Amino acid sequence: MVVTEHKHEALKSLLDNDLYKFTMQHAALKHYKRDIPVVYQFTNREKDLRLNAAAVQWLEKQIEDMRLLELTETEREYMSGLPFFDKEYVDYLSEFRYKPSEQIMTKFDEITGDFELEVSGKWHETILYEVPLLALISEAYFRFTDCDWNYEGQVERAVQKTRALLEHGCVFSEFGTRRRRDFKTHDLVMKAIHVTNEDYKQVCAKEGTTPKGNVAGTSNVFLAMKYNVPAIGTVAHEFFMAVSALEGVQHANRKTLEIWNNVYNGQLAIALTDTFTTAVFLRDFDYELASKFAGVRQDSGNAIDFINTMVHHYKSIGIDPNTKTIVFSDSLNVQRAIDLYDHSAKAGIKCSFGIGTSLTNDFQKASDQSLKSKALNIVIKLKVCDGKRVIKLSDDSLKHSADAATIAAFKRELGITN
Repeated sequence: MVVTEHKHEALKSLLDNDLYKFTMQHAALKHYKRDIPVVYQFTNREKDLRLNAAAVQWLEKQIEDMRLLELTETEREYMSGLPFFDKEYVDYLSEFRYKPSEQIMTKFDEITGDFELEVSGKWHETILYEVPLLALISEAYFRFTDCDWNYEGQVERAVQKTRALLEHGCVFSEFGTRRRRDFKTHDLVMKAIHVTNEDYKQVCAKEGTTPKGNVAGTSNVFLAMKYNVPAIGTVAHEFFMAVSALEGVQHANRKTLEIWNNVYNGQLAIALTDTFTTAVFLRDFDYELASKFAGVRQDSGNAIDFINTMVHHYKSIGIDPNTKTIVFSDSLNVQRAIDLYDHSAKAGIKCSFGIGTSLTNDFQKASDQSLKSKALNIVIKLKVCDGKRVIKLSDDSLKHSADAATIAAFKRELGITN
């Protein structure tokens, strides 16, 4: 397939984004027939890793140039071929343009190194910003602040990781767009993963054996198109958070999953559990609802405890855990994925993995290979929806997305005592 690249230094396409941004945009447009004002806020969780003035200058130019991105005819055909998008949405996306001058505010203090970014506008227009903005911020940092690295060994490292996962029986997807070192790294790594998987399947075919593991695809739609692999993704915390403002927080999990099922009719059926803690999620995840979803995604907290919790919950509502899947996506590396695969198999539930930073931002210092070139830990979270404050109450308190008073207020409303 011929892929047309756009005249943008760092983002290669409007589709250089994670699938779940498009699936959420589509669902928002289908279900909510009005303009909903929202605000997103950037947070740098690693305060000692800061942008410098040159990085911010480059970043602001890249953000300004996002207005130039548009769907090509090849990309339109590709999106039309995905079974979960209707023609109306593809038509909408063909006309879509980012409006960074209207919708993005940045602020940089050269003395302290503090960088602020806020996105505001209509939900269906601003929903696509998060992932490409995070990718640009990461690339800015590694172009201008931490320059002590190179691409040496990236392909070999990706090949080794892929082989180890496949040979152990793991099914995994590449999830590394948001915190990649840069697009070049992402492309090198994804190509290596894809080629290694194809080689592995060919060897198995020659030997007459069944492949143990598999590369399910990539979350990045542009690279999925480029390498002719499945685009992988469902829904993010953002959608649950928005629904909590629009429909009420008490049963936001149930309402979100009902909306999702109505839009996608059983496709993209992996339920995210930890927007307001998994314990709260399971109050609503009864037999009727759980039967409509192929499985759940674990994105925070103790993964082993999560396996045991989900197996127990499925059994308690009369569902065989062996018929369901856990998708793990929290801070994974090869060894952690292998350990979780083994524990899931022992517990009697299927699993797969979305592996991000460990694939697309795993570097050593060029000047000293014994030292890690540390990746950023950055997020952009929905802060306000339809005039109401929204938050994420994760299974990991370090991932809560608000101040203590706001967190306490939401906990009271949801009946969370700890």
